[in-house]
Amino acid sequence: MSLIRLGAFFGNRLNLNGDQGNLLALKRYLEAAGYEVDVVAVGTTEQAIECNFVLLGHGSLAAMASLSEHLIMFDWQKVMSTVPGLSVGSGTEWLATHGFVNPIQNRAERVSEFQVGNLGNLKVLGYRNTDTDIPNIGLTEQFLVSMLHGPVLAKNPRLLHKAAVAAARSAGFDWTVTSPDSFAKWVEALNRIAAQIWELEAEEPYSPLVFA
Repeated sequence: MSLIRLGAFFGNRLNLNGDQGNLLALKRYLEAAGYEVDVVAVGTTEQAIECNFVLLGHGSLAAMASLSEHLIMFDWQKVMSTVPGLSVGSGTEWLATHGFVNPIQNRAERVSEFQVGNLGNLKVLGYRNTDTDIPNIGLTEQFLVSMLHGPVLAKNPRLLHKAAVAAARSAGFDWTVTSPDSFAKWVEALNRIAAQIWELEAEEPYSPLVFA
């Protein structure tokens, strides 16, 4: 089997809205495709760049304040240019505040609602809760940077697939599926669940992940 390593920055503290579910969704998707996956804690730049996908989740104001001195020790430019990853909510805001992604230009009244963002031709659903002007979803170097809290990958199978392919390529593998028939059924079930979520939370139609 092909080993892919997923890494979490301070996963026990940056999980306010179930953000670590992004790694769980990615792990399950990769395993369904036939890859062996390991999830590890990341505490240094060297540990981060040994991973094939990393997650910087969302934490409370107190959590972010207590972790800031640790986060600043990472070489984020090296990490973001070397390893595919995802930052969520206050994790993204921390990166913006410290100049590692596009900076915050304005603050206004807090928005707290389900929204759909655009990443190229991908529409991405999630919950936005912020007073910043940071876009719902974007791409900096190899990092997906999002203000949509929670397990955004689980709600958006096409984005999940994009992350999975990036992780596989980072590990040195072309994207392949070991058992296409069973994987197709797995994707069908995933689409069914995601479509139900979109029906509840979005005003726009759901675009399914197509497995060919």
